[in-house]
Amino acid sequence: MMNNKKKYSIILNGEFPKNDQLVNQIKSSDFIIATDGSANTLIDNKIIPNIIIGDLDSYKPDKSHDIEVLPVVDQSKTDFQKTLDWCVENKINKLSIFAFSGKSEDHSLGNLFILNEFSDVIDWQAFSDYTIVTPCLGKKRFNSFKEQKVSLFTFEKEAMINSQNLEYKLDNYTLRPSASAVRNISKNDNFTIECKSKLIVFQSIIN
Repeated sequence: MMNNKKKYSIILNGEFPKNDQLVNQIKSSDFIIATDGSANTLIDNKIIPNIIIGDLDSYKPDKSHDIEVLPVVDQSKTDFQKTLDWCVENKINKLSIFAFSGKSEDHSLGNLFILNEFSDVIDWQAFSDYTIVTPCLGKKRFNSFKEQKVSLFTFEKEAMINSQNLEYKLDNYTLRPSASAVRNISKNDNFTIECKSKLIVFQSIIN
């Protein structure tokens, strides 16, 4: 069993962050999990992962570092799914996720479906140079800043949403899989979303 007081991060094989704060956030993690080929990018950036998980068809072995390698060959799942399965098995229930988007649109969309799938068993937050992505199920308060762009998406059949401190208030608003709740605006340094179905919340890092 892992120690959930530690900071765990998963690095995917998307666009590696250029933002120094995000890179430092990765570096300050207590335990870094690489999904297959993302280990190459980490090592190129002088960040050594603790473990590499996946089918290992992209990872270029680096014998100069002592890294645990866990081959998982199941072709019915992506390396990201395999990694999250491993986290659940090891009772890692809080994660930061990086490089989940970019490079390949189908992988980016697939990663969001996977994040949604695990949002009721893992407390995750995903970061890119442009966006913070957070799941919401129930009532949740989000740290924000005035004029921050806020977009809501659901992969469920429908989601009934209530909000506070958003410019366009959502009051028993029914959201279906669509772009009908994009680009709302935060009115303050926080906002609240309440939803009984799985929801994914996007917050812009800059306006």
